[in-house]
Amino acid sequence: MNENYASIYEAIADAMPDAVALVQGDRRVAWRALDERAARLAGHFAKAGLRPGDRVAIVLWNSVEYVEALIGTAKARLTPVNINYRSSVNELRYLLEKGEAKGIVFHRSVGGTVAEAAAGLKCLLAVEDGSGVAAPAGSVDYAVAIAAATPAPGIERGGDDQLIVFTGGTTGMPKAVLWRHSILVSLLTRNAAIPASTPDEIVSRATSARRDGAAPIAFILPPLMHSTGLLGTLGALAQGGTVVFSGSRSLDPDLVWRETKRERVKSMTIVGDVFARPLLDALRRLDPAEARASAASLKTMQSVGVRWSADVKEDLLEFGDIALIDVLASSEGGPVARSETTKSNKQVIAKFELIPGTWLMDENGERVPFNSGRVGMLVSAGILPEGYLGEAGDGKSGTFRVIEGRRYVVTGDWARAELDGTITLIGRGSSVINTGGEKVYADEIEKVIAAHPAVADVIVAGVPDPRWGQVIGAVVAIRPGAAMREDEIVAHVGEQLAGYKKPRKVRFVETIERKATGKADRQWATELLASSR
Repeated sequence: MNENYASIYEAIADAMPDAVALVQGDRRVAWRALDERAARLAGHFAKAGLRPGDRVAIVLWNSVEYVEALIGTAKARLTPVNINYRSSVNELRYLLEKGEAKGIVFHRSVGGTVAEAAAGLKCLLAVEDGSGVAAPAGSVDYAVAIAAATPAPGIERGGDDQLIVFTGGTTGMPKAVLWRHSILVSLLTRNAAIPASTPDEIVSRATSARRDGAAPIAFILPPLMHSTGLLGTLGALAQGGTVVFSGSRSLDPDLVWRETKRERVKSMTIVGDVFARPLLDALRRLDPAEARASAASLKTMQSVGVRWSADVKEDLLEFGDIALIDVLASSEGGPVARSETTKSNKQVIAKFELIPGTWLMDENGERVPFNSGRVGMLVSAGILPEGYLGEAGDGKSGTFRVIEGRRYVVTGDWARAELDGTITLIGRGSSVINTGGEKVYADEIEKVIAAHPAVADVIVAGVPDPRWGQVIGAVVAIRPGAAMREDEIVAHVGEQLAGYKKPRKVRFVETIERKATGKADRQWATELLASSR
């Protein structure tokens, strides 16, 4: 067997055909059915004229069809291209052109956008989602296509087959990150207790884990269009597990706990405070015994790359003996650091342990010694993708570099090497606010404001200022029933941070706007603050 996730999933389906692979609401899809439907989709792609190496865009919400599209494209040796379903016409057109897509699988809800942006594509598959939006001219109904297609036969596939993931575009237009299957397969088993070293070993361990009741039952809440949800899903399947998607398109915390209890979910992937606070509030609404029963099966809860406050973690631990795992990662290089909080080991927020192969680099390109108290940028030589599509780079600058003869990803995340051997995350370079010559990290101030019991959510951003260059602004959402004034926000920050880090502008809103990944939409915050008097 070769290092191709489609081939690995075929072997797992052959080994345990009746085991449940996917759950969404009332839908329960066994491995045999998943494999057959993915093979039919591959057959449809071939009949539509797509050939190995062609790229197929996926513009879907989390769904069974999303996983079928990921596997079906790989079965046909096509390249899936993950695209944000919130894209505008111009953005989608750009992403389709950048990704050189020849086909697209999409939910009907975005049919109008697809109709304008996807003209000329060979294959348009519209997935019914109850939205009532008409499918674009020239498209084919997904369910009809699956039913009519002849399943593609099993074929030899290579580890050089590809998957493309677009970044979130937090510092400009999204970039296409190119992963090869041989690298992906290594990444997918990295979180296993003992990572497998060969495809045959992956299948053997997946089968044994399912037989012994040790296979993961993973509730994936973040969107699959980004790396956290995508790799979490593919990884759980590679371990022979069951992946659970919510029956609701948007976060419904009460439903999440009902489904967690029903499916006996073992692990849950979330998006920091954005998901954790509503989930915590939902548990608090329940009778204490029912709340503990709802979370009883949960062994781990994991968040990647978004603020997850210490008070929220501590409160979640009241409802179960859960390992709360905070991971620092990116689409460009997978995980680089992690922090684990349990009842017996309550970690301070943002303190991480580096994953082997990761270190800190100062502004001069030199290594920052551990236990030094100095600040540097996180650099990782972990499991890395090929790079950005269409951007070779010189290896000396940018995100992907060769340093001391080894290839690294320069993450853009800044951290401090603490005296106790841990690191404290300060923030991304893109979140730096330069106010009067002082560099301030928005993330650092956000953590302080978010820890206040009256605050539901917050985004800190720099606001243009003729005197100071930028001043610090905060957009704050207050928890229901609570009250807070601007001067109280400022005083709260001043109690914990230097005076120059106190916000000069505060804007209160009912709801904070965030990207689909849960990451801060600082452009929105800046524009809102700039328009405030």
